[in-house]
Amino acid sequence: MKKYLIRNCELANFDTMTTSTREILVEGERISKIAEKIEAPEGCEIIDAKGMIAMPSFADCHAHLTQSVLKGPMDDYPITTWLVRLFGIEDIMSPEENYYSSLLGCLTALRCGTTVINDMAGWDILDPVIQAVHDSKIRATIGISTTDVPENEATPIISIDEALRRSEVVYNKVHNNGKMRASVAPAGLPAVSGRMAQELKKFANERGLVFHTHLGEGKMETNNVAKAYGLGGEAEALEQLGILDKNTLLAHSIWLSDHELDIIAASGANPVHCPCTNLKIADGIPKIAAMVKRGINVTIGCDGEASSSNRDMIREARLAAYLQKGWTLDPCVLDAGTVYKMMTINGMRALGYDGLGELKEGNIADFILVDMDHDIALINPDFKLNNFLYAGDGRNVDTVFLGGEILLRHGKFTFIDEEEIVAKATPVIRGLNKKIMNM
Repeated sequence: MKKYLIRNCELANFDTMTTSTREILVEGERISKIAEKIEAPEGCEIIDAKGMIAMPSFADCHAHLTQSVLKGPMDDYPITTWLVRLFGIEDIMSPEENYYSSLLGCLTALRCGTTVINDMAGWDILDPVIQAVHDSKIRATIGISTTDVPENEATPIISIDEALRRSEVVYNKVHNNGKMRASVAPAGLPAVSGRMAQELKKFANERGLVFHTHLGEGKMETNNVAKAYGLGGEAEALEQLGILDKNTLLAHSIWLSDHELDIIAASGANPVHCPCTNLKIADGIPKIAAMVKRGINVTIGCDGEASSSNRDMIREARLAAYLQKGWTLDPCVLDAGTVYKMMTINGMRALGYDGLGELKEGNIADFILVDMDHDIALINPDFKLNNFLYAGDGRNVDTVFLGGEILLRHGKFTFIDEEEIVAKATPVIRGLNKKIMNM
């Protein structure tokens, strides 16, 4: 059993936004002790983390990993054009292109302190995604996007029976396969019928899986759902269909009335805020501060990089805080401590992970060490937590522990050759770019 003793680190407290010097003993996959001073057990590797912040690693609660190399080709399109173009590009991507795109997404996430990703994948690319997740060693919840109502000419349509069959295949391939778990992940209303949503929710409940879907991302689509169901909006429709509960993740959750926020609060469902996407493709700004005030378990996601250009949770979280301050004209709203919790304990709770999201004795050893002393823009020993969120980024992460294993040390991967991956991926990406330009 591998043992590590982290000495002299600054343990983060998100309630007080302070740090305190502590030592952390990791034995096997768990944190066995946290104290001011710990005697090193025999055979223990000692890590001097002087000046580094120790905090829980991040949960990215909404992702489309195979879009990770589409930063650039998908920039600056209106949402309708963007969506049709995305479906077209995904149709021409080879298994190799999907693999490297997913692998680069996973590794970028790890490099920036994320150890859990909740991915919504496509049926034809399931195997490359699974392989990429396995090779990256990251934790992932994986579900397949399904649709049965034509939202536009490019919407892929399948039957409810086929959606259930595919969900069964995903469950058998993914669930509890190493660090992977399965989810049920219909794309969302209006591209999903009420009956498909209900049947897939039943499937998820019977197997103890999370239900991951989009909600209220587009104003026009939300209005169409409201008219179709004779209700006030998409959240009301999901409530009527019996979809909302503590095992439901709602990506975006933008176009919601205050009444619908009350519905979500009562249900225990988990909105996933994706601020970079929401701004880049002009979806709108959700009422995150109002959700938090209601006690809703709000989480954060980087979405697909075709829309967010980003897999860095610190950048997403900073934008989340700034948006709400500007939207509400209240600089005190969505404070740094709240945002840190959205990235950590809230996300792990939404995805059903026990023993993750908090750095405490007995928990699984998923955590990061953040180096604030070697970036001249961040040096301030009394405000490290604030400065990491508001002035730093994921590149300040020095070390990543996942299940007691060090996957990143001094900003370098310990289990994979980054230069080799880049060398192999670059010609693959350039080949995809040529195909896109000829579409």
